[in-house]
Amino acid sequence: MTDLERKLADALRAEAEKVTPNLDAAWAEQLRRQHRPRRRRAAVWVAPLAAVLVVLTSVAIATQVNTVQPPPAPASRPGQDLVLPKPVISPPGVNFVGEPKALVDFAGQTDAWTSYASDATDAAGQRMFCLEALPKGATHGGPESNFGIESPSCVPVSDSPVSAGYIGKNGGPLPAGKAVFLADRTTQVLRLYDEAGNLSLAKMVGTLQRGPVFLADVPPGSPPVRYEVNSVQAHPASR
Repeated sequence: MTDLERKLADALRAEAEKVTPNLDAAWAEQLRRQHRPRRRRAAVWVAPLAAVLVVLTSVAIATQVNTVQPPPAPASRPGQDLVLPKPVISPPGVNFVGEPKALVDFAGQTDAWTSYASDATDAAGQRMFCLEALPKGATHGGPESNFGIESPSCVPVSDSPVSAGYIGKNGGPLPAGKAVFLADRTTQVLRLYDEAGNLSLAKMVGTLQRGPVFLADVPPGSPPVRYEVNSVQAHPASR
C-alpha cells in the first residue's frame, strides 16, 4: 500500500468513528431510561395508596368508637330501706300486752328454750315490740326464767309497713340466723334483701294485737337492709 492509500484509509476510519455510535454508552443510557420511569410509576401509585389507607384507618377507628356500648346502668335496688332501732334490754316499766307468740325453739348450753314475740308498752306508754326467750313449754315467768342477759329485748313500734323488727344473735332472745318483724295489719307477703341484694322470704307465723308477725331465715352477718311488702287493701264497709 502506498503512502497515499494509507492516508486515505486512516482518514476514512476517523470519519467512521465519528458517525459510529458508542455501543457501551448507548446501552448504559438505555438502561438508565428504563429504570427512571419505573421509579416515577411507583411514586405515582404509592402516594394515593397511602392516602387511601389513612382514610380507611380513620373510618375504622371512628366506627369502633361509635359502636362501643355505654356501661350498663346500675340495677335499681328493690324495695324500701329497712331501718331498725337498737333494742333496749329490759326497759324499765315495760308492760306486756296480750298473749306472746312462740317463734322458734333453740338449744342452750343445758336446756331447750323458746323465743317469743309480744306487744308491750314502756313506762311512758310508748308501743314496744319485745322478744323473750323462756324455757321450752313456759309462756311467762320472772326475770330468772329468761335466757341470757338480753331477754327481754324491746324495740319501739313505728307507723311504717314494717313497724318493728329484731335480728337474732348469739346470746340474745332470738338465735342467730333468724329475724322477726312486726308488720302492718294489711301485709300478706314480706320480702327481705341484704346488702348484696340476696332475697329472704319471711313467713307469717302468727298475729299479735298490733299486726302480723313474720319470721325469716337470714345469713348470720348479712342482715336484711331493704324490704318489700304485698298488702291487701281494706274495703270500706258496705251500706
